[in-house]
Amino acid sequence: MKRSEKIISSLVTFGMIVGFVSVAAFIALNYNNWFVEKEIPEKPAVSFSDTNGSRVQLNLTQSDMSEGISDDALDELNIYGFPTGDSPYFIYVEKGAHTLSVFEKDNYGLYTKRIYTWSTATGKTGVLTPVGVFSVGAKEEWHVWPAKTVSPYATKYYEKNNHYGGLFIHGPIYHYRSFKSLFDGTARQIGTNCSSGCLRTETEAAYFVYEMCPEGTLVKIVEGSPIGFSPDRIVYVSNQKVQPTLDRFLNPSNVIESLEFAEEKHTMILGEQYTPEIITKPDDIGYLNLNWTTNNPSIIRISGGSIWAVGTGTALVTASTSDQSLSATMLLNITVHNVDTTQNPPDVGGKTTEDNSKITDEYVPISEDLIYLNINKEKFAINQSVKPLLSNLGSKFYQKQPAQSCAYDGLDRFFVYEYINGGSCSISTVPMLADGGDAICEIEFKNYTNAKLESSKGIKLGDSFEDVRKAYGEFYTEVKVEDSKNSRNSFIRITYWAGKPNDPGVPSLYFTLDPETRNVKGMGIYSARNMG
Repeated sequence: MKRSEKIISSLVTFGMIVGFVSVAAFIALNYNNWFVEKEIPEKPAVSFSDTNGSRVQLNLTQSDMSEGISDDALDELNIYGFPTGDSPYFIYVEKGAHTLSVFEKDNYGLYTKRIYTWSTATGKTGVLTPVGVFSVGAKEEWHVWPAKTVSPYATKYYEKNNHYGGLFIHGPIYHYRSFKSLFDGTARQIGTNCSSGCLRTETEAAYFVYEMCPEGTLVKIVEGSPIGFSPDRIVYVSNQKVQPTLDRFLNPSNVIESLEFAEEKHTMILGEQYTPEIITKPDDIGYLNLNWTTNNPSIIRISGGSIWAVGTGTALVTASTSDQSLSATMLLNITVHNVDTTQNPPDVGGKTTEDNSKITDEYVPISEDLIYLNINKEKFAINQSVKPLLSNLGSKFYQKQPAQSCAYDGLDRFFVYEYINGGSCSISTVPMLADGGDAICEIEFKNYTNAKLESSKGIKLGDSFEDVRKAYGEFYTEVKVEDSKNSRNSFIRITYWAGKPNDPGVPSLYFTLDPETRNVKGMGIYSARNMG
């Protein structure tokens, strides 16, 4: 054999030996992982107290590996970045999508398993429903509002360092404590901006939070819709008129033996909404499908069992079954009522800045005299009558949305002007004037191109943030509002307050800025008089 062939043969043999040794070593190193059953660490059980004080234990099994992996790895598994807590559920609210979602824990103890998404109403304006992480607090089966209306399954939510005494997650508004007395409009408004800060949601959703989410359950509320959840179903008025169960809804018998009005006569105030109480046999009838008629349609309007007073005088109202076999009649008297405004407005909600960590005792408020807008060379301030403003903007070109007020006798109103270029003007009012008229609670302009719009110190749309800061100073709060579905809806809000920012009832002047240029693209004034 030639010398070169011997060298090649030796190298091949050496390579085979090295390869065999390497494979043997690899098998030895991984033997335990491959062939020996390893013990899975068991995470200690977590417990909490339910609303009745009973101890409830979470069902965490050995498949829960969170004790055996690093914090960094857990952070990666927390796909939504939600906080952790002891409650079996977590509530997540996207104001932009008008949704309330409920999450339960996965095997790692993280809130990643979405089980429900319902529609919810939020504040009529962006500043009414605060953002942040809150906790579920006290609960009421029926909460009574200052206007003596009620809502079922009301659950307070609050932030540890700043309790919001009047903010609830609750069902629609009812005339009295019966699921037959629904103000239909308050159910149809679910999924819109219509509340005074509360999360007005479906009866079923409010019931779930009331019944299943113990005190201390975390609630996270965000601006916009960064994740973009959609509700699982459409809101129907009929679904709000029956008492829910965790198995969705039970439908009671609708075989009616007799019906009558609880009152033979009733007096209403012009502009008021009223739902008559109906007594039936049997008394557990759920949704009453009745036909309504009146002998004087010029002074009352009837919709879904609710009566609106649109004129003065008297009228007979008749409710009858669909087959006309049973009917009941009552007499209505419509009068005019003046609202006494000598007292301070009732506190039915809370109000806060978006980032309390930046608020200190040294905060210097602006003067309330600066909270006004110049529109077409006219000055418009908070708490003044809305009529001159509507006349200035064009009284025939707005859309109007009335709603039963929780705080006052009468109706809150929401006026919207929409312009061809995509701009808009929104006006909120409350019925607090001495003659029963509507007072300005908020004016907000967005993308408005009219050069005659100015703030109290001459700031116009298109001006820079530096212009705003030079005009009004360094004491303001700032929040960025993002919308994942439409980035054009994202903005930065700069707010100047006429008092301590995190106190209820503090009026404010605010500017919305383009997130990229930080130029002004909107402005508004807000009186902080709580709406219904």
